[in-house]
Formats: sequence, structure tokens, C-alpha cells
Amino acid sequence: MERKEFRELTPVEDARKLISRIKATPETETVAIEDSAGRILAEDVFSPVDVPAFNRSTKDGYAIRAKDSYQASEPEPIELKVTASIPAGCAEDFFVDDLEAIEISTGAPMPDGADAVVMVEQTKQVDGSVLVYQPTHINENIMKAGSDIMKGERVLRKNTRIGSREIGVLASVGMREVPVKKLLIGIISTGNELIEPGRKLGKGLIFDANSYAIAASVEEAGGIPRMYGIIPDNEKLMEEALERAIRECNIVLTSGSTSAGVGDIMYMIIEEKGETLTHGISIKPGKPVVIGMIDDVPTIGLPGNPTSALSIFNEFVAPIIHNSLGTTPSFRTKVQAVMGTGLRSGGREELFPVGVIRGRAYPADKTSGAITTLSDADGIIEIRAETEYVEAGSPVEVTMFGNVKSPDIMYVGGQCPGIDILEERTGMNFRMLNMGSSAGFTAIAGGTTDIAGVNMPDADGNYNLSVIRKMNLSDVVLVRGYRRELGLIFRKDIEISGLEDLTEGNYRFINRNRGSGTRAVLERELGILAEEKGISRAELTKSIEGYNSASKTHRSVCDAIKDGRVDVGFGLRSAAEETGLGFLKITEDEFDFVIRKDILEIREIKTFLDTLRSEDFSKRLPNGIRTYEMTGSIISSF
Repeated sequence: MERKEFRELTPVEDARKLISRIKATPETETVAIEDSAGRILAEDVFSPVDVPAFNRSTKDGYAIRAKDSYQASEPEPIELKVTASIPAGCAEDFFVDDLEAIEISTGAPMPDGADAVVMVEQTKQVDGSVLVYQPTHINENIMKAGSDIMKGERVLRKNTRIGSREIGVLASVGMREVPVKKLLIGIISTGNELIEPGRKLGKGLIFDANSYAIAASVEEAGGIPRMYGIIPDNEKLMEEALERAIRECNIVLTSGSTSAGVGDIMYMIIEEKGETLTHGISIKPGKPVVIGMIDDVPTIGLPGNPTSALSIFNEFVAPIIHNSLGTTPSFRTKVQAVMGTGLRSGGREELFPVGVIRGRAYPADKTSGAITTLSDADGIIEIRAETEYVEAGSPVEVTMFGNVKSPDIMYVGGQCPGIDILEERTGMNFRMLNMGSSAGFTAIAGGTTDIAGVNMPDADGNYNLSVIRKMNLSDVVLVRGYRRELGLIFRKDIEISGLEDLTEGNYRFINRNRGSGTRAVLERELGILAEEKGISRAELTKSIEGYNSASKTHRSVCDAIKDGRVDVGFGLRSAAEETGLGFLKITEDEFDFVIRKDILEIREIKTFLDTLRSEDFSKRLPNGIRTYEMTGSIISSF
């Protein structure tokens, strides 16, 4: 082969543009969760179960009926008869009657009849009875079934890099295996001077550092390294090694033999067997790099110098791996932020999980029993024992988790497929807490979210304005969103003609959670039906079996119906059609957005609003959701 000299180096920015267009296609494989650390999720993960699967105690104490403790006080405790003891993991059935108590351990299932747990610290046991010194309220110290994760809820997103927190989430929902992306990166070291570490170092030889350092870098980026060993400066042997790697891998990396010196022939092999996209980049260190394609496999020749090789890898190869996997680079580091809201400490040294959005840190903690706490966090702050309260605006140092990217927008409110499409089309990362419209309004009021997604009607059928006025919210705007068809969701073998059918006792119904706009929409429609019948809404809803149930998402409503646990639910047409269920339209709602005024002009919010108004977004909405002429307009300012 004729040796070539460097003639014109590619400018760095041009090289980066070139890299941004190179992408390999990973395969998908299923691995055991214990083998999944560092891998990239190939699909969204939806929980197949409720977490917890039963109502359980969050404290050591006594399961009681809350009303029995209302008169309790330190001077005059209430005496209750202790009838049994329930340890964690117990599968027996127990019942608590009036003026009775059952001793219960943290994590143990709640007995029937009990609706609260009084902590052991607030009691004293005496001869088969227990003295209760403080009143409790209903549901105190109880974690309800599905309160952390509901069946059908998305718990992890596609393209998430799996770490200890994600494995904890996967295990908590009972998943034994998980689908991950498989991007094989072939690694070839070249040079007569190289030997493997551990062998005796002879004269003129050096240990091969590149194979191992590059393999570790590949793993850090989410790829799977496959090492082909050391190949001497022999054209035939190099060709054979390269051809094998091209057949077996998605991307191939070589190190050494890329400059224009004597013995450097790898760049000529790449050019002969494929297409050279660039040879030589105007960067120090790392100038002699060759980037090419052989049989549609990206093939990159890295310099032999370890420092140069790793520099080029970080600048130009890692982005190709991330592009191919649909991920973004992440590094464990400390960042400076300010608290976006006040935070009360527990009076002891604490490593507190927070989310970080544009330099503002927000609490990500739920409860000690919620596995999703950490999956919603970007890092931790250290709170000293002597710190009782961290004020909003206080500077904090956040130790970031190694495999997270701080979100661009914080969203709290109703769950809707339109939000997922907005995230996808903006190209931004949303931190989404689908907790219902009421939670969205509360988060906006407390300054702990950028955007609230809301669909809360008043008695006249007007959406969201009444709530904003009632809560005296200020420095916010209401942006008109889009309209969604809501109605009854049911199995296709069921015949149902309207809401009145629910009151006849023939169907098991599943409702949405209190505080969700969808439940409020249903309550308004039932109020209209009750008025037509000349009865109160409360009287009407008593005749609906399951009316007091609470499902957190439209997807979990559909899953409950498909599983045969219930017959009918209320939710979105799009959710019903996605899951192959029947749908009967009852009404349309308005799904709007409340946004803080102080961030209206930042790039992220402008991008969000531009996307909301775009024809592209409108075309991608599923059946039953539609934009219209008011979409994206600021309809009120407060």
C-alpha cells in the first residue's frame, strides 16, 4: 500500500458534526437483573404488580380502629384489649373489633377492621392490654396497597442506564429479567511493541494499556467491549482481525497504526475496505485519528498513545455510542445549586435525595418505604444534624449520581400521553410526577414545579380558572392545552349504554384517584345525572360498586379491566384503544398547563410552548386527543 501524508486536518467542530451523523443499531437481549448493571433499557418498564401488594404498617406498634383512640391523652390513656400479634411476612387473617388492638411489626400486613397504627412509643402494654396515650387518625402509619407503584404504571423509561437504584425498582415490582440493548464494540490494539500486562517486559516493548482503558471507557458509555487482543504490524493479520471484528460487532475501534509513519497501515486498510470519512482532526492530543465505515459498521482508528486514544474516545467515540444507544453522557460530580423550596430536617445527619433543575434543588424524597424515591432523584445533599431547616434559596452542594442527567423541565400533574409526546418532540428531559391535577396546583403554589398539567372543572364546566382563583395563585399563567375524549372503558364483551348503567349493580367499577382531574370530571357528570334523577350525587355514587377505588393512571385503569379485576372504568379514549378495550364517550375535558411567570422567557419553556402549538405535535396525538385554535395561548395571567 502507498503511505499517505496528512494534508488537511478536519476542524474540531466539523468532526463533531460528522460524529453526530454516525449511528450504529444495537440489538436487544434479555438478561437477569443481577447482570443488568450498566446496561441500557431497550423498552419502557411497566409494573406488573402493585407495590406494596397489600396495606402494610410502616411502624412497630398496634393496629387499631382510629376512633377508639380519639379520647386518648397522657393523663387519661385509652385501654384496648390485645388479641394477637402480626410479624412481618405473616399470611394469617386477623380481625380488629371495637376496643381491640393487635400488635404489629413494621412491614406486616394490616388486619381487617383496623384503619390505623399507633406507634409503640405512644403506648404501654399491661397484662393482655395496651394503654394508648395519643390519638391517631385514619390511615396513620399505614402504606396503602399500590401507594408507591400501581400495576401498569411506568417505573423506568427506555434508554435509562441501569444502576443500583433501577435494579432495586425492577426487583421491587417482581421482574427477574429485563430487556437491554446490546451494542458490541470490538477493540483491536496494533503494534509490534505491545505485550499483555502480566508478561515479562522485554527490551523495546511496552504493555498494552489501550485495550483495557478503552474497554473500561466503552462500559462507562453503556457499550459491551469485545477485545481481539494485540495484532502485530502485519497487513494480512490486521485485515483478518478487522474483518472478524466487523462481522461480529456494531462498532470497531483500533488503536495504533493510524499516523503516517513507517509501519502505520491501519488507516490504509480502512480506506481500502470501506470509506474514510476523515483522517486527522485538528485537536491536541489525538491528531492522528481515522474515522470510516466498513460494511455500514463505524470503524474508528485511535492513536496508539494512551492519553491521545482516551482523549479522542471521550471527544468523538463516546458520542457515537451514546447516539447509538439513545443515551446521554453522565459523570458523577458535585454541583452547586440553591434550594428551590424549604426543607425541614429530621434532627440528624442526613443524605437527602434531590432533583436538580437549572441550578435549583428540590426534595425527591417520598417515604422510607418508597423505592421510587431514588429513581426520581439526581443526587444527594448532606444535611448536618444541627441543621433543623434549610431555607429556600440557600446554597447547597449536590453530589450527583453517576448515571443521571438533570432534567430540563419539572412537570407535576395529570397523566396524559400528550405529555410523553411533548417530551419526545421537544428533545428535552422532563422530570414527570403524575400525581393528579390537585398535586399540580399544589406544586405550582409551592414553587416546586415549572409546569402543572391540570384538567379540573368547576360546577359550570369551566376548567382550571376557578381553582387558580380559589387558591389565590399569583405570578402564574394558564396556557390552553388540548381537548381529550373521556368516557367509559370496558371489555368488548360487555354491553353498556351510559353512566346510569353503573348504578344498577351489574358492573364492578374502578375510579381514578382523588385529586385527579379525571375523577373530578366524572363527579361532575354524575352530579348532572343525579340532578336528572332528583337525588343527591352522594346517594347516586353509593349505588356504584367500586366508586371509592383509586387508580393513579389511565393505563392502570385499563390493566385492571383487562385482568378481569373490574368490569368498567372511566378514562381516555386513547388509553382504551391502545389496550384493545371498548370505549363509550361521555364528555371532553380541557387539559391545560399552569406555568410560573418567572420562567416564561427561558429557552426550555419557549421550546415547550412552541412544540405545543406545532402542527407536528398535533399530528402525533393519538385518537381522542386534539389541539384546536386556542392551543398554546395564554388565556389568563395572575
